[in-house]
Amino acid sequence: MHFAIAGVDASPISLLLWGIFVGYVFTTVGAAGGILAGVGHMSIFGLKNANTIKPMNQFLTLVSPIVGTPLYLREKRIIVPVAIALGLGGITGAMIGSTFSSSLLKDMKTFQPYFGFFTLAIALRLGYECTQKFIDGQKSVKKANEAFGAKVKELKAAGRMSELKEIGVNFQKIGVQSTFTFAGQEFKYNTIFVFFAGLIVAIISASLGVGGGFLLVPFMTSVLGFPMFIVAGTSVLSILVTSATSISNYISMGSAVDVTFLVFELVGVAIGTVFAAKVSKYINARYLKIGLTVILFYIGLKYMLPLVGIKI
Repeated sequence: MHFAIAGVDASPISLLLWGIFVGYVFTTVGAAGGILAGVGHMSIFGLKNANTIKPMNQFLTLVSPIVGTPLYLREKRIIVPVAIALGLGGITGAMIGSTFSSSLLKDMKTFQPYFGFFTLAIALRLGYECTQKFIDGQKSVKKANEAFGAKVKELKAAGRMSELKEIGVNFQKIGVQSTFTFAGQEFKYNTIFVFFAGLIVAIISASLGVGGGFLLVPFMTSVLGFPMFIVAGTSVLSILVTSATSISNYISMGSAVDVTFLVFELVGVAIGTVFAAKVSKYINARYLKIGLTVILFYIGLKYMLPLVGIKI
């Protein structure tokens, strides 16, 4: 089937299958959805227009935030003031990043090495997450997350979800220095610091045409020290805002989006997301991360090495 705007011929079934793969990996691993979307658009389906690829990548990263945000809000797993601070910084950053990228990274010969650099960075991060040191450091956090998850299930089964407010995110102080509790533990953060973090992450993610979860999640877990159980929801809400801003700005600057091409992929991503939610508990995510690390490392090198005259 010919897709005029994308400028390629592709099988709708292959688009659907790739979407399923992207949705499955993104939901299971929690990162690299936009990067995988970009790899598919550039290396598998052969799109040649960088400013078409970027917003099309970001459309695929919107599925999880749109589906997940209402659920996270209902379960009090979003730190709303943090998401707002990240989102406000993200709106500004997304405008800057997409404007910069649209003019300075409009050719594939400049965009691909830039994309490859961050693909390598993600590969290294995923590789680190496979090490025993990282896994051991996450054991206590995992126990806390599991305990909260079990409590949520218990309250749902008993029809007492109103009690969730007692153990979910609750703020004691909101301002430049903010304080909240979650599952009986207290957490503090600086709102201005979070705003500028959202700004920087959005500049990078919008210029790449990705969601930015690969930067937001480590920032909130490693720098701010927040539990993963509330980081996931907070990051998807921020991604929803910044990606929508970036897509709108790319389109306003003349980037063409092939809607028909995207529809097949989006259906696949939705299927992959649902499938992953049902089967991920039976599959070792560590092995998936190791495989993804190898693939992304190779792709990162493939996109970067032409800068020094090497092709692989």
